[in-house]
Amino acid sequence: MKINVNAPIEAKRHHFQDSALNHIAKTLDRFSNRITSVTVTLTDENGPRGGVDQQCRISLVMPRFGEVVATATHENRWTAFTQAADKVRRIVVTKLKRPKALRMRQTKDRREPELELSSS
Repeated sequence: MKINVNAPIEAKRHHFQDSALNHIAKTLDRFSNRITSVTVTLTDENGPRGGVDQQCRISLVMPRFGEVVATATHENRWTAFTQAADKVRRIVVTKLKRPKALRMRQTKDRREPELELSSS
C-alpha cells in the first residue's frame, strides 16, 4: 500500500505529514493487501481567514472496487483528517463485507438437515 500525503507548507512545518502517514497506515493496516494506493489531500478552503474551512480528502484505490473517497471539513486540520480517515475505514469495511444475501443463504443451508433418499 503506497501512501501519499499532500498538505500546505504550514502543515509540513508542524509534522502533520508524518503524523498523518502513521495514522492512516495504522487505520488501514488490516486492509493493506487489498489497497493499492492512498492519497491524503489537505486544503484550506478560504485561506488564512479562519473558520470551518480545513478540508481533508482521502482517496484510495482498491482493485476490485475502484476508487473510494471520503472527505471531512473542520476548523482544525487534524480533526478533519481523523474524521475523513474514520469515514474511509468504514467505507472499506462495508465494501469488503460479504453480501447479506449470501450470508442469509449460508445460514439457511446450515439449519436445514439434509434428507437422504434410499432406493429399495
